[in-house]
Amino acid sequence: MLSLRSKIRIITRCALFVSVAACQRDTARVAEARVAEAAAKRIANTRVLGPNDLQILSVDRTVGLEVIGDSVHVYMDNSIISVPATHVENVRYADGRLRFDVQGFGLKMFDVGDGTEGASFRVQDAVAFVTTVLDRQNAIMRREK
Repeated sequence: MLSLRSKIRIITRCALFVSVAACQRDTARVAEARVAEAAAKRIANTRVLGPNDLQILSVDRTVGLEVIGDSVHVYMDNSIISVPATHVENVRYADGRLRFDVQGFGLKMFDVGDGTEGASFRVQDAVAFVTTVLDRQNAIMRREK
């Protein structure tokens, strides 16, 4: 037969086990809620490509370019430049390099030095970027008339 002291120890240990398990469950729920919240924020900030939108990466994967809707987005190390497609000037692919200027930023993208430096893109990607930007600019100009 168990003494009163033994019964109290057993009950105390059971209560302690139940409270530890409950705390772990609460901690797991809080962690799951944080992960879900972070995922929701990321999804909310993610741009969705439409049927005629474009996304390309440089050969070394250090520069990303997107044409989404009427906007052009340039992703570089720790920076993003987003401008209307009409602010992209002198867009061209020549001598194995994609080059363009960004109006309002005074920026010459990938036109560095003698042209051998800067980001390099696959020919198909660069030509698709040039074509898509020019198409968007023409569409915007048609709508504004």
